[in-house]
Amino acid sequence: MPAVNNTPEAFSPKRVEVLAAVMSIIGGLAYGLLRHSFLSGLSLTAAGAVAIINFRWLEVVLMRVVQPDVPQFDWGSTVRIFGRMALFGVLMAALLWVPNIDAVGVALGFSALVIGLVIEAYRWGRVGGG
Repeated sequence: MPAVNNTPEAFSPKRVEVLAAVMSIIGGLAYGLLRHSFLSGLSLTAAGAVAIINFRWLEVVLMRVVQPDVPQFDWGSTVRIFGRMALFGVLMAALLWVPNIDAVGVALGFSALVIGLVIEAYRWGRVGGG
């Protein structure tokens, strides 16, 4: 495993995950109350959770494959890549086939991770990281 810079100034994928989780949960509650629908809030929260899982799996695969010495693109990496695609496909199929899933909530849930990445990148740039 390569050395990771754990200084407070370093870019932190864990901080991105926490930000996205908090935004997904609070956003799901607020959106559910705004729409007066439990399923709308649940759609946003579930999509945020799927986005965080995808981000985490992508991070693990990249840590294994993109290494300075010998890349380890093995069976586990392949399974994780196809697992990510299958998870995303199941969510998109549910969006098409289940009438109670809120499409706007799903889109907002996926964007929670993107917003978390933007906030972390901005913070990283402000403290001199990039």
